[in-house]
Amino acid sequence: MRRILTILVLLLGTLALQGQSARELIQEDVLRAGGVYYMYQFKEHKVTPPPAGYTPVYLSHYGRHGARYLLNDTQYERSLGVLKAAHEAGALTPEGESLWREASAYFEETCRYKAGNLTPLGWEQHYRIAQEIYRDNRKLFRKRPVITAGATQVPRCIVSMTAFCQGLLKADPKLDIYAAASTAELDEINPHAEENPFRRTVPMEEGRYKRTDPWGTNLKTFIDKRIDHNAICARIFKDPEFTKPYRGTRSFVTDLYDLVFNMQCTGTTRSLVEVFNPEEIYKLWEINNYIHYMEAAPPATVRDLPALKHFIDDADSAIASGKPAVRLRFGHDTVFLFLVSAFGADGFGLVPDSADGISEHWWNFRSPMAATMYLVFCRNKKGDVLFKMVLNGDEARLPLTPVSGPWYSWAECKNKLSI
Repeated sequence: MRRILTILVLLLGTLALQGQSARELIQEDVLRAGGVYYMYQFKEHKVTPPPAGYTPVYLSHYGRHGARYLLNDTQYERSLGVLKAAHEAGALTPEGESLWREASAYFEETCRYKAGNLTPLGWEQHYRIAQEIYRDNRKLFRKRPVITAGATQVPRCIVSMTAFCQGLLKADPKLDIYAAASTAELDEINPHAEENPFRRTVPMEEGRYKRTDPWGTNLKTFIDKRIDHNAICARIFKDPEFTKPYRGTRSFVTDLYDLVFNMQCTGTTRSLVEVFNPEEIYKLWEINNYIHYMEAAPPATVRDLPALKHFIDDADSAIASGKPAVRLRFGHDTVFLFLVSAFGADGFGLVPDSADGISEHWWNFRSPMAATMYLVFCRNKKGDVLFKMVLNGDEARLPLTPVSGPWYSWAECKNKLSI
């Protein structure tokens, strides 16, 4: 087995995020409270060319799959199934009956038999993103680079890759693309997958509610001090105790949150966001954000470190080959968030003093459906290599000394990463 790797997260000074807080951003667009259910935002953005004397030679990409339905039938059952049982038992309040009617109609119209699959919006996202990346990097693509694409063996990732490749070919039919979804590539695209033959296992207590974070915070305590689950359920059920045989109020509220905020991914005109008040919405996001931090952000986890190592090694190999190349990867939110955090993009490398400080710097809605991060590398005649990171369409700030605008020294970046 390969040796277990260690990481030095990029932490230079006290880089602080500028602009709005998470609370303000969620107030501006309540759907951000869905965290990783948030939808990729297409917008006007700046494209800074390489400095004079530098030519683009390689593009290294990681994309999360596009918009999907809830992961499995169990997620729907844990919210809709409980509401159905309460409806049949006459245990719902008038507000609960209204919720049941709207939620059940939505499920029948939109979601039945589709759990885990990419939605039509998810296809459209990657089709459009590919064309946007082509336009922004036209000089590299016109060199007819070697383009390889890889996806995890999860259908929504394979379909996302297909949509992206179709989008590239729409932009330039002369491109030649090789695509695969191989177990051998899992160490690069989703290292913690159980199917990964090179997977490193990291001991941890079983179950989310038994885990402790780097500061010793108990997840159950973190959740309970933020949300009164009984108060939410009391608006829906005549007696919140009705939920007890169905895993209780905490689990019901969590599953209802998933159902409500996943609706934006499906193209429905229905909305159930009003089931929660604005403060509950923010607190539910804060809890969800904390869980994702624990699963995806160094130093809370290093399980996806091999993906970072591949980013570095593959870049060095491609640049050394002297041939223009593009590497496309299609995976999942946790790996995406790990990579962004490991590079320290836009302050994501900061480690707060306590779990309560996570939401000040680290936001899981930065990994929306179809989240896209890529590095563009350019080289001059002396062999010096610069790169920039583009994160969801925007050029990212990194905790490095910029050479020119958003362009940084690749050698300096590698020196800051201990692999």
